[in-house]
Amino acid sequence: MKSSSEEYEISIYLTEFKNRRTEDAYQRHIQNIVTGQLRIVLVIWAAILLLFAVPDYTALGTTRPFFYLLSYRLIIALSLMLVIVNIRPDTDFFKISKAVTVVVFAGITGFMLFFYFRPEVTYWIIGLIMIQIVFLMMFVPIRFILAVAGGLYAVVITMVTNWHMGATPVNLIELFFILMLPFVLGSATAMRLGISQRRQFALLLETEKINRELAIEIDRRRALEHQLKEMASTDHLTGLANRREYEVLFTHEIQRARRAGSPLSVCIMDLDHFKNINDTYGHGAGDEVLRSLAQLMKHKLRPMDVVGRLGGEEFIILLPETNVEQAAIIATRLLDALAATEIDVGKAVIKVTATIGISALLTHDTDFNTIIARADEALYRGKNAGRNRVVIKKS
Repeated sequence: MKSSSEEYEISIYLTEFKNRRTEDAYQRHIQNIVTGQLRIVLVIWAAILLLFAVPDYTALGTTRPFFYLLSYRLIIALSLMLVIVNIRPDTDFFKISKAVTVVVFAGITGFMLFFYFRPEVTYWIIGLIMIQIVFLMMFVPIRFILAVAGGLYAVVITMVTNWHMGATPVNLIELFFILMLPFVLGSATAMRLGISQRRQFALLLETEKINRELAIEIDRRRALEHQLKEMASTDHLTGLANRREYEVLFTHEIQRARRAGSPLSVCIMDLDHFKNINDTYGHGAGDEVLRSLAQLMKHKLRPMDVVGRLGGEEFIILLPETNVEQAAIIATRLLDALAATEIDVGKAVIKVTATIGISALLTHDTDFNTIIARADEALYRGKNAGRNRVVIKKS
């Protein structure tokens, strides 16, 4: 795995990321901008080529040199149009750069015809070549190395053409320095711009990476916070409310019941002969029975009901807006469901029963402990009466 410094290292000579994957990502990032800009540049280039046919006609008339130059202009313009129609938003930058470079080489080569057919404007032609070099280096959005190749080719072929036309060595040296001026300035500007844009892209990638890592860390911390909150409010074995949590909920429901004048019942459930299960099948089997009972209560009771674990094999159930008679019906259904449930404890499949004591909120009750005490008294009456039953204590 590459480090960030290696991943974003830029080649000065190519003005590209050394890491091909990073360079490809950069090209995809600027793809829409580059393709749009390239279309505009090529359209302008084609339009200028065709417009300059007018001064050719003025200077040469309907002569053979004029038609040679016109043919050159038409061929290059058509080549540019062919490239333009093939540029789409998803066009590969490297491939289109090669196609544009081919047209650039052909255009520069054909441009040398002006030296032969219009020698009277040689200095004007050289000026146009200088502009073309700058235009190629700074405004045509192709790969830097290909732009450099095109610019050097323009310098070399211009010197060769002038040498062929009889220019002296002194003239060629002067011409070389004249043409190298726009080439060097254009190359330096293009290089600086390319490196600057890629550094900004690398900074963008690093920022996005940091933001992703920060988002992951925030999610992790939220999950941990939620987990800690659950651990602080639930029984780790059954997932039911622990004493701290159900006391808060009970207090809230008692206050709400008094304000609304609605009934409120409390049930305490104790599994019958639970010690025998632990002694016979082991504590792991006992834990499985407790978990199964917790799931059964979550499934059978209403969403508004509060279920908690008192400790050991004892559970507490708060039934809002429920009087003791209704609570007895709910408790009986719960015991019937429990008695019909087969619990796989590993070594055997067993059935268990339970006893439930019920009490209701009375006008003189000061807190939930008073209600729980009555429900607990009803529970022990049920235990003494033979277990597996529901017992109510009204006062």
